[in-house]
Amino acid sequence: MVALENGELGPLLSPGTLRGLEDECVTDVKAQTRAALLRVLQENEEHWGSTEDQPSSLAQDVCELLEEHTERAPRISQEFGERMAHCCLAGLAEFLQSFQQRVERFHENPAVRELLPDTYISRTISLVNCGPPLRALAERLARVGPPESEPAREAAASALDRVTRLCHRVLADLLFQELQPYFNKLMRRKWLNSPDALDGIVGTLGAQALALRRMQDEPYQALVAELHRRALVEYVRPLLRGRLRCRSAGTRSRVARRLREDAAQLQRLFRRLESQASWLDAVVPHLAEVLQLEDTPSIQVEVGVLVRDYPDIRRKHVAALLDIRGLHNAAARQEILAVARDLELSEGAPLSPPRDRAFFSDISVPRPPFCLGLPLFLGRLPLSRLPRPGLARLPRLRPPALSRPPSRR
Repeated sequence: MVALENGELGPLLSPGTLRGLEDECVTDVKAQTRAALLRVLQENEEHWGSTEDQPSSLAQDVCELLEEHTERAPRISQEFGERMAHCCLAGLAEFLQSFQQRVERFHENPAVRELLPDTYISRTISLVNCGPPLRALAERLARVGPPESEPAREAAASALDRVTRLCHRVLADLLFQELQPYFNKLMRRKWLNSPDALDGIVGTLGAQALALRRMQDEPYQALVAELHRRALVEYVRPLLRGRLRCRSAGTRSRVARRLREDAAQLQRLFRRLESQASWLDAVVPHLAEVLQLEDTPSIQVEVGVLVRDYPDIRRKHVAALLDIRGLHNAAARQEILAVARDLELSEGAPLSPPRDRAFFSDISVPRPPFCLGLPLFLGRLPLSRLPRPGLARLPRLRPPALSRPPSRR
């Protein structure tokens, strides 16, 4: 007993025997966890399409199954703990790939459309909520496991990212289908005199956010940022597509004022929803400034700020904005568009932003109304008003040369 207490006794089994037992244990754990994880996935999948609102325990069950082995293995030895963590991480990555495929099938299934919208949204949020705890488990296993665990961690993270992106897209599409009638009313004459369209957008977004609050914090923040970006894109799209034209300084002032008011209301909404995408707040006020400013140098400065803050804006977007404000002077247009061109072509110009920071690249605009290289004001004139050259200026037509008959050989 004294020798045992002092740690003087060595292992009772030879290293070869220990290694063989560890190999058998890892093999058994791999087979058992694979079968148990598949069973958990099948049991949960059966409830996805049901009308009963049952909370999902998928992530909790998976964590308990794997943590049972990874917590006990280090008590044998540190090396055995690393091997067990690597084994469980590989099983988790395989499970998450199956989970991703079944989530995709769930959303592609036509029978899902028969679910009530609230039930469908609830199921989708439950699937998203599986992500954070399973991602944390994968990170923890990768830290404990050997360096060769990294590919399995990346595979697990990739599967979870795909599930989250798919579910976010589903939720955003459902929400914007409901919002589309309000967006169709924007940038029209009635929009200038009535806040009904924007009130409908803000009210619908605020009401639906109550359901989204059931989402875990990390995916909720990502979804709200995407809703924020997409709402501003859908707001600006009808403006740049020329739905509204300003034919006087008074109209430009009214439109700019209304744009600023709407931008402030949207900003308050998304602050209340805890959106972190504050980079979107300035886009509509910048557009309002371009519409209201009178002198060309000030407009050039504002366009430069737009290109700096939103590097995916292009000259076609700036040209569409100049069309809306009724700037037809060809020289002034060229000076303003040159700012966008120079910043686009400069060596220090930033690269295209990532997908979650794209804005103007999601907005297509009509072709500019130029014809045969004519200035804008000529491109807009009807043919009857174009100056006709005198007959004396027309080149005289030469009579066709007489063709010679082919010579015979």
